[in-house]
Amino acid sequence: MRVCWCLVLAAVLLAPAGMARGQTAATGSGIAGPGVSAAPVPPDSYRICPGDTLSVSVDGDQVLTRDCQVNGAGTISYPLLGDVKAAGETCSSLSSGLTTGLTKYLNNPRVTVTVRQYGTVGMSVFVMGEVAKPGVYPLASGSGIMQPLASAGGVTDLASGEITILKTATGESRTFRLDQLNGSTDQPALLQPGDVILVNRKMETRYSVLGEVPAPGMFDMPGRGDVRVLDAMTKCGLLQQNADPSHPNATPSIVDNPARTADLERAVLTRGETKTPLNLAALLQGDTSQNIVLQPGDVLTVPRRPGLRAYALGEVRNPGRLYLPENATVLDLLNAAGGTTSTAQPGGGAIVRMVDGKPTSLRVDLGQLLSKGDAKQNIALREGDVLFVPSKGSPNDSLWRLLWVLPRFIP
Repeated sequence: MRVCWCLVLAAVLLAPAGMARGQTAATGSGIAGPGVSAAPVPPDSYRICPGDTLSVSVDGDQVLTRDCQVNGAGTISYPLLGDVKAAGETCSSLSSGLTTGLTKYLNNPRVTVTVRQYGTVGMSVFVMGEVAKPGVYPLASGSGIMQPLASAGGVTDLASGEITILKTATGESRTFRLDQLNGSTDQPALLQPGDVILVNRKMETRYSVLGEVPAPGMFDMPGRGDVRVLDAMTKCGLLQQNADPSHPNATPSIVDNPARTADLERAVLTRGETKTPLNLAALLQGDTSQNIVLQPGDVLTVPRRPGLRAYALGEVRNPGRLYLPENATVLDLLNAAGGTTSTAQPGGGAIVRMVDGKPTSLRVDLGQLLSKGDAKQNIALREGDVLFVPSKGSPNDSLWRLLWVLPRFIP
C-alpha cells in the first residue's frame, strides 16, 4: 500500500504544472482549459464558441503553432488560410479542416486543436424567453436548469410553465415542465456550455386593437388584475390629449387622424365566434357598461366612420386633406381647416371639382358666407372637392394654375 501511495505522489509531482492545477489535457480533439468550472463535457461534443481561445499546434512548424481567439463573427485568423470558421465546430472537426487547408502548403501536416481557455459564451448558457433578465449566464459545475433560471431573475407572469432546452452540440431540443423539475430530473447532464434555455410563453396572453386607432396592434395581458376596454383605448392611443380634435394641442385634422376618422359609436369586440357592439363614445361620457373586461385573444375593432375626403388649399390656417362627415359643406371644410388667414381675398373662394375627369370651378363668396351667412355660398361637398382660398391681389391667376395641375394629383 505504501508503494502505491508513493507512485501516486510521484505522478503528481512529475505532471505538467497545468494539470497539477486541475486542467484537462488531450491531443487531437481534446479540450483543455485553466480552472474549468462547468459540467463535464465529452471530449468531442463541445462546440467552439466566440470568445474561446484555441491552441493550434502543427508538428514541426513553430510559425504555424499559435494561439487563436475566436472573434465575434465565429472565425479565427490563421496564417496561409485567412479567416477560418471555428464557432460551432468541435476541436476534431476544426483540426481536420485546418489539415485539409494546410495540405496545399505542407506535406502531411499534423494539426492538433485544443481549447486553451473558454470564453464567456463557452462556459455559459443562454437564458431566453419569459424571464426577468434574458441573457448569458455562467454554468457552474454541477448545476442544473434551475440555477441559470434563478440567475436570470426567475420567470415572468407570462411564462407558460414549460421550458425548452436547445442543445447546440446536436441541434436537438427537449421540453420540460418547471413543476416536474426536482432533484431527480434536474440533472447537470441536461445542460452543456452554449446550450439555450428557452422559457416558453403562454399561448394566449394578448389582446388586439385594430382599425381606426393611432397605434393598432397586439398588447400583453398583465399578470395580475383585469384589462378593460378603457385600458385598451389607452394602449392604442385613443385617450391621448391630441386625440381630441377640440384640444388646444390637437393634431391637425388631416385625413389620417383617427380623432376625426374613428367611428367610436360602432366599435366591435370579437371573442371567438361572438361579436359584441360597443359604444366607445358613450364610454368616454361615463357609460361604464361599455367598459367590458377583456380576455386573452379578444379583438377590439374601431371602424372608420362614413365620410368624405376634401382639400383646403391657399389662404387657410391648416391647408391639406381632411376627413369630413358625408353631408359636409364648405363651411364645415373651412372650419376644419382652421378658417382663413389675414391675407385671404375677402370675397374670393372657389370649389374645384372633378367632373368626367376634368376640373371645374364653382365660385364661392366666402365674404358673404362668413359675414352674412349666405346659405347659397355654403355648397354641399363631394368626395375629392378642393376649396381654394385665394390671397389678395391675383386670385384668378392662382386658381387657373390650380386647375392646370389638379388632375395630376386627384383621381
